[in-house]
Amino acid sequence: MNASSTDNRKFSSFEQCNLSSNKDEIDLIELSSIAFKSFKLIFFITIIFIIFGLAISLFYPKQWVSSAIVSPVSDNQLQSLDSFESSLSVLGIKLNIVSEDLFTEFRKYFSSQTVFHSYLSSSKIESVGTMVIGALITDKKDPGFDDNRNNYVLTYNSNIDSGLKSVLDGYINYVDRQTVDYFNKKIKFTIDTYKKASADEYQLALHQAENEQKVRIQQLEYAISIAKAAGLQKPIGNVLGIQSENANYPISWGYDALSRQLEIEKSIINLTIVNSDLLNKKLYLDKINALQPVVLDIHFFNYLQQPSDPVLQNSKKRLLIIILFGFIGFAGSVVFVLVRHYIHQRQNSLLALPKE
Repeated sequence: MNASSTDNRKFSSFEQCNLSSNKDEIDLIELSSIAFKSFKLIFFITIIFIIFGLAISLFYPKQWVSSAIVSPVSDNQLQSLDSFESSLSVLGIKLNIVSEDLFTEFRKYFSSQTVFHSYLSSSKIESVGTMVIGALITDKKDPGFDDNRNNYVLTYNSNIDSGLKSVLDGYINYVDRQTVDYFNKKIKFTIDTYKKASADEYQLALHQAENEQKVRIQQLEYAISIAKAAGLQKPIGNVLGIQSENANYPISWGYDALSRQLEIEKSIINLTIVNSDLLNKKLYLDKINALQPVVLDIHFFNYLQQPSDPVLQNSKKRLLIIILFGFIGFAGSVVFVLVRHYIHQRQNSLLALPKE
């Protein structure tokens, strides 16, 4: 056999091998058969990856959550506040507090990290986590949105599962008291503001009345001196028509009547008995000062669900990690088996070629 025929057989064998290796069609049955022959290796690698994923999931931080569902109080549950507002409205004092304001303030206090740390410090609780408040249903297209638009979820998230329920329950009560204290202080501030304003108004009116009294006394003294100078002791009627200039007391009264009027004017110490406007301001001030301290003792929410026992929030993520690593191990092992098979097949084909 000459060299030419040997080259032709070599080329023919190589061409056949090349054509067979470049087929466009994939034989799934053959691939499955190849993978099945190495199922032990595939199973072993998959198990290793699953164990690896399990180990990672065990070290993955756990996130526990306790939750409660609340709704704002309705207006008919604020009868004590309405009754007090009615008594204040008689005196012209307006608080302008509605149920929406109460719950809005409650939400602000609940979501404050400062308030939360203050609660932990006052309760001597060592806990790491966050308090969150949010709408029960946020999707406006949800069929239950209208019925639950005013309902809220209070949640406490922590990586420690012990004591979550009691911490959440205690914090809700703490925030409730803080909110009550806030509105009690607000009501007290409003009443104190009206007290100060009415006291200032009364004092101003009193000073004005005292100045008017001083002016009247001065006018009487001038009129008396003029009447004595004119020798008018007794009233002379309006025959002469003589009056002191810019005075409310005519000298025609005579200095006897004017002196008596001066004594009466000087004897008036309490100006409220002769000044109706001043008397009304004094009555208003006394009514406001007589108001008893207001202490609201109401809740600003209703429980729809009491604080729940801790629930592992990220359990699905941990399971997903295990599944993901198992899939990676299975897919990687199958690819490894197939690649190894075709590499060996390729090497065997090349070794089977005739040598020159």
